[in-house]
Amino acid sequence: MTRNIDVAEMERTRTARFGRLKAFDLAFVDSLLPGGRKQNIKVIGKGVVENPEMNPPITEDHGFTVSWIRVPPGGGAHLHSHQTPEVFIPIDGPITVFWNDDGQTSTALEPLDCISVPTGVMRGFRNHTDRTVLMLAMVGGHTGGGSVTWHEDVLRRAAEETGLSVDERGQLERLPTFDPKKVPSALEA
Repeated sequence: MTRNIDVAEMERTRTARFGRLKAFDLAFVDSLLPGGRKQNIKVIGKGVVENPEMNPPITEDHGFTVSWIRVPPGGGAHLHSHQTPEVFIPIDGPITVFWNDDGQTSTALEPLDCISVPTGVMRGFRNHTDRTVLMLAMVGGHTGGGSVTWHEDVLRRAAEETGLSVDERGQLERLPTFDPKKVPSALEA
């Protein structure tokens, strides 16, 4: 049996207007590290989140999550892994995706290319261009398989250089050395 949904319900519960989405500069523990700047924009499903303020407009469990990521020049994500695969699709410029424990294996994705990084594999990405690149990211499961597993060097550097850590629940933790005045927009830095 099928059901009908009126326009009001579809707009309220299952439509995400790009211009109304909230971008987060401080989404993950690596957000303030050189090479870790980005704006994360949740669309479908809670996904893997370290900042509890990040809520998607489409909340119902779809079995996967969808996010936009604005990656400024030199920005990206440091080595991390998930308990599910992660898919990256750059939209309007190239992105380099790197993986494995040392991050030395990589490939350059051109616009609309797609890569699916397997469960449990360390991965990251970087924008080596001189302009911001928009990328689509998808992770399996409504919660993205739980907390991010960060490479130990990323956690050490984040704590020492930015005053950020991750607590036992996988949420961002501001250490006594954290300075909120040092959180510029990812697209300004």
